[in-house]
Amino acid sequence: MNQTELNNLLLRASSLVRTNWLHAVHILEQAKEEHPANLRILMNLGEIFLERQLFDKALSYYQQAIAIRPNDKQLLYLIGNCYFATGEYRIAITYFNQIDDPPPEVLYNKALGLAFLGSYKESISVILQILKILDDNPFIYFLLIEQYLRIQNYDEAYQVITRAEKRFGKHRQLLLLSAIVYSKKGIWLKAYHCFAEYEVISPINSPDHLSSFAVAASKIGLNETAIALLHRAREINPYISSIYEELIRLQLHKGDIAAAKTSLNLAKKFITRFNPILRLLQERIRNEEITPQT
Repeated sequence: MNQTELNNLLLRASSLVRTNWLHAVHILEQAKEEHPANLRILMNLGEIFLERQLFDKALSYYQQAIAIRPNDKQLLYLIGNCYFATGEYRIAITYFNQIDDPPPEVLYNKALGLAFLGSYKESISVILQILKILDDNPFIYFLLIEQYLRIQNYDEAYQVITRAEKRFGKHRQLLLLSAIVYSKKGIWLKAYHCFAEYEVISPINSPDHLSSFAVAASKIGLNETAIALLHRAREINPYISSIYEELIRLQLHKGDIAAAKTSLNLAKKFITRFNPILRLLQERIRNEEITPQT
């Protein structure tokens, strides 16, 4: 097969991908038998499988290609992304690290991989490197805030939020991150208002976020709102002990022993083993029933 014939075959395979990708693969595999070291054939095969999220198959062709061209930045990036997509973050990072002068998209995936591995400080270092060359993408700021939250550096997280607000305004995700940071710092009124603004944009469907919203509400005296939020959190996931703990506390504070007992019975249904806090609350409900308030 001469170069002209090969070019025509590649064009034919490219057009077939849209209608019959398996046939396109068959054609390219036949060409590969005759030209096993042709980068264009290998790259085309890798791309077909990558677009269909068949990462292991894509990897097999990209690995053959990089054996021919060992330091190709695009191939290193593609291989790294395939490993990243399959959860092999350490291997992905080894490929990203081989790319000289990596662009922001490589650094972002590296930072994300480090975060998934629990290397939060290393992830922060890479994100700060990204911000030196690209500071107009809000998701880079969000990723940075999340890492500061994970290492419980709430002051730095707050500083990044302030910068991001000036840069992007009241972005939906930024409202949620702001609410979490304000909660961690005990700035309850601001936390509540950020949660409330976020809720206006779209309902909160995370039990953890609803619980944090409820705590903020109770801290500023909105106990009925807090109880309603905790009921929503319980309906989404009834297997979280802390939801029942906070709900029963608020109901007891309100003097609603019947509601507290109902919540306790629900907890018994879904929580197989009570922790010390739930056992103490259970004992308190028993005492309240024996000696009702006058």
